[in-house]
Amino acid sequence: MRRKICLAALSAILLGTTGCAAGKIHEMSYLRAVSVSEKDSIGLTMRLFSAEEAVTASGSSIDEAKNRAELLTGEPMFTGYTELLVVDGRDCRDILGHMLNEWKVSPSCMVICSSDGRALLEQNDAELLMGMADQAVKQGIAPECDVITVLTELCSSGCAEVAELSADGSVSSAVIS
Repeated sequence: MRRKICLAALSAILLGTTGCAAGKIHEMSYLRAVSVSEKDSIGLTMRLFSAEEAVTASGSSIDEAKNRAELLTGEPMFTGYTELLVVDGRDCRDILGHMLNEWKVSPSCMVICSSDGRALLEQNDAELLMGMADQAVKQGIAPECDVITVLTELCSSGCAEVAELSADGSVSSAVIS
């Protein structure tokens, strides 16, 4: 009996020191979708798993804009579960490379194009947008557009074809560079 109690106590101590403490998972925001635009500065519009509203922030770099978004939400942001990246079609190789290597987005994260990604994410749920892009692939309107496939195409040929979504709900195909 003492042996069981000692093992239970030891297990509790080990779990407490390995980061499994209660509450840690609730102290972060989890990114579901992000739109990146580069006009005067880097603009990010983000949809989080836990929030109804989109979060928008800007900065001189992607990471600075992300840091500002974290200030707005009051929590650090975990990007490893990101399901959707919306780009404007220009200079995408560096953006996607940064997202994959630095933000550690999932290799299955879908990449789509939009001329106004901010409006697209502010007006639509991320799940709806992913469904629209999936349907575009299934109907042959656009090819597979996960971040690995798109980045491979960008690195090998300088351009890649992805689904293009508009805020009005139309879907087509676009070539990004």
